[in-house]
Amino acid sequence: MSEHQNISKHSRNGARRWTMKVSFILLTGLLFAGISLGINAPGEAHAACAGKTHVVSAGETLSGIAAGNKTSWQSLASSNHLANPNLIYIGQNICIPNAQAPKAASTPTKTATPAPGDSIDSMINQVFGKYAAQAKRVARCESSMNPRATNRISVGGSHAAGLFQVLYPSTWKTTSQAAKSPYDARANILAAHEIFARDGNSWREWVCKP
Repeated sequence: MSEHQNISKHSRNGARRWTMKVSFILLTGLLFAGISLGINAPGEAHAACAGKTHVVSAGETLSGIAAGNKTSWQSLASSNHLANPNLIYIGQNICIPNAQAPKAASTPTKTATPAPGDSIDSMINQVFGKYAAQAKRVARCESSMNPRATNRISVGGSHAAGLFQVLYPSTWKTTSQAAKSPYDARANILAAHEIFARDGNSWREWVCKP
């Protein structure tokens, strides 16, 4: 009777170990299948990528890649069938759908700086370029082209001064010419152009219009 019990117990233990081993193999297989379905293997190109392919570098995240390509991480996760968007690997290929080549940066236009000895007419031409005719009409209306012109009427504690009657010191101190006198014709022209340009090439801050 005792021997029969030992044999039965041994059989049950063997069956239990066999069941655990099979379960482990099945779970491992399912895990690898899930991973292979959820992500692209590192270095593997994503099939039918209608855009460009980004190869993941060290320290990169899906959200960072998305931001750099003007899209969302949700869109990348969906397009690349990523089950876990937080899990990407170095060398992994990420498809950026409908990616466009970056536009070349435009070269900023430099404002010509006239020489101190130039005439007022010449300085306005150099600084305002194609808007020079408008600028001259505004200056004639505002100051009669007089660099020493001053408006005695106070506007919030400031007075319109110089060729383009820029409010001094309030508006004047917001320009690159703040350290110079508003009665310096060259400085006044440069300051007026800065104000004009930052307003979107508009004369809205002047009483006189071209």
